[in-house]
Amino acid sequence: MDDDLLARIERAPWYRGQIAHVAEIPASKAVFDEVPLPPVLSSYLERSGISLYRHQGEVIRALRKGRDVVLTTPTASGKTLAFNLPVLEALAADPDACALYLYPLKALANDQLAKLLDLERETGIPLHPATYDGDTPTGRRAVIKRTSRIILTNPHALHLYLPWHPQWERVFRHLRYVVIDEAHWYRGVFGANVALLLKRLARLLAHYGSRPQVVLSSASVANPVEFAHALTGREAVSVSGDAAARGPRRVVFWDALTEPGRSVTSQAARLLALLTSQGVQTLAFTKSRAQAEVLARTAADLGAKGVLPYRAGYLPSERREIEGALRNGEIAGVVSTSALEAGIDIGSLDAVILVGFPGSLLSAWQQAGRAGRGTDPSLVFFVPNENALDRYLLRHPEAFLGREREAIVVRSENPRLEAGHLACAAAELPVRVEEVSAREVALLDGLAAGGLVAKTSRGYIYRGLKRAHDLVSLDDLSGEAVKLLCCGKLLEMMDPLRARRDAYPGAVLLHRGETYVVERLDLESGVAEVRREAVDYFTRSLRSSTLEVLGTEEAHRTGTVYAGRGRARATEAFVGFQTHHADRTISVSPLDLPPHAYETDALFLAFPEGVPGVSEIQLLAALHAAEHALIAIAPLLVLCDREDVGGVSSPFHDQTRAPTILLYDGVEGGAGIAEVLFSSLSRLAQGALRLVSDCPCTDGCPSCLFDPHCGSQNENLDKEGGIEVLRLLSALPERAAR
Repeated sequence: MDDDLLARIERAPWYRGQIAHVAEIPASKAVFDEVPLPPVLSSYLERSGISLYRHQGEVIRALRKGRDVVLTTPTASGKTLAFNLPVLEALAADPDACALYLYPLKALANDQLAKLLDLERETGIPLHPATYDGDTPTGRRAVIKRTSRIILTNPHALHLYLPWHPQWERVFRHLRYVVIDEAHWYRGVFGANVALLLKRLARLLAHYGSRPQVVLSSASVANPVEFAHALTGREAVSVSGDAAARGPRRVVFWDALTEPGRSVTSQAARLLALLTSQGVQTLAFTKSRAQAEVLARTAADLGAKGVLPYRAGYLPSERREIEGALRNGEIAGVVSTSALEAGIDIGSLDAVILVGFPGSLLSAWQQAGRAGRGTDPSLVFFVPNENALDRYLLRHPEAFLGREREAIVVRSENPRLEAGHLACAAAELPVRVEEVSAREVALLDGLAAGGLVAKTSRGYIYRGLKRAHDLVSLDDLSGEAVKLLCCGKLLEMMDPLRARRDAYPGAVLLHRGETYVVERLDLESGVAEVRREAVDYFTRSLRSSTLEVLGTEEAHRTGTVYAGRGRARATEAFVGFQTHHADRTISVSPLDLPPHAYETDALFLAFPEGVPGVSEIQLLAALHAAEHALIAIAPLLVLCDREDVGGVSSPFHDQTRAPTILLYDGVEGGAGIAEVLFSSLSRLAQGALRLVSDCPCTDGCPSCLFDPHCGSQNENLDKEGGIEVLRLLSALPERAAR
């Protein structure tokens, strides 16, 4: 890559000083390891010119000792080979041994299948690998169950196939490894459901007399051992640290606001057009499918040739064609959603453009890691949107570039989720009292009272009229669901809370790359009717909340601040929605929807003696400002979506009897987010303080304090007062939050 490329960008007629910061990440040398392998595998590595990295060797040694492993290294560090080699070693030694590979997406499973077929050809080890999911032809299924030794599937498919476990007896009885690849996908409600699914799988495997080792492969996270235990219920050894060779990388922070009147999307399109015209193969990541289409089209209008959009709405054959063209260097660039963030093999490119912060540092570096061909130099552009977190990272590049990563929280102790999976377990095998906890027995008794299960001498058995597994959706909370219908055709299911947030009348929804406008939402009948329509705007709901504290699990008083966490009942009211075009709000419309109440986890911050320097008249606006800032920074500490955290401020809360800020998990039952924020309260407050105090605005703006979902439309915010509240919280010692 030409070192003068940035200088050429700065000479472009449309350049207005957008380059705010350039960080140089130096090249790193590979650190190799020597691990004795069976001749068939060592011969394969030698023929392929592959030397093992240190982290790959650590994985092999740990698995040989019978340990479970969680491997957390960056993109293109050889994670797949690290677990494939010990799996092949076990399958070569035992002709009956099998392995189960679990992927979050069908596309990933298909991509890895091709690699396993290559390994089978190269090594001669009979693997008969096969994907088994809803796309598997009926005529192939019996053959796969009878002969395949490596099964690749996804959690949704596995959930539906577990009732048929007798058909899988050969595989289950001889299962040596369960590989959970791209494990960082499993968080929030989805992660909790997958944890409960894996618990059901382990129960069935024990029935067949097997206890396979588990390998989790993930991007870098802050708490790999705790995460692995929460997901699998087992202890794992952590292997981290990237020993692969890396070329030098430049990270360019691009401030689109220096060119008034030009949107982030249009400036990213100019960058893409310029880079590809210079022979720099580039991948641009956007946050929505519609934005991917617009950016690719705008780049083409600016003269970019050989740039294609890529999104989930395309046919599998179309996506494979684009992936292959990227891998082979046949196209100049691609604009994609996060669909290309995961480990699909597209080779390594010269440059990546991140159009907006993707929501987590984990995702940002997964996407940035797509740039870099071996030890060649690479370029990453970060083009932030105009929101508080994006602008914070622009002003504080060290937060983007540092080694800190978010924690992943999986909270499976959710009664609604557990009850659904217990019903599924009872349908798979009778559930005996001695194999479950007292809490689970109480849930089973509740299911029995409702007629879903029956208590017999063999244990609890399923007695529902519908298939138990059809009652549980891994993506949402179990219970009532809202059907999203277009001309009578079912598009997807939503839980009632998400339907209120996203499927209100007038809302714009994206489904498989197409935009739909919601015409009617009937919560009583559980139906949202939509029409397919291509629109160039998007919508955001406006919400207000109240919070009732139900109980405190941890608390600490330090000076003038009381910090606690526990259970709460949140009531969300949906007061309206905003319509946006590009970066501009074009209308605000009222909504008349019933509120939704649910139990969740919460963090309480009370100020019994008030806030020094903040008058009683200022107090509510100061607390409100601090609440917004704390929520904005939360995704840097715990892997969550912005909408997963809610907040309430009060100058006098009835239960704390003091001025109070309450932050809560915007997920029914709770997801453990508030617990992480409580344990990292000083870091959270310090980041929020930097966010607000470093912004050059006077009274608060979209770059620091504005929350797109604020029910009061960001009125009644006091920036200076908020800074005083955050200073008070930032001074708390770390021990105060433990």
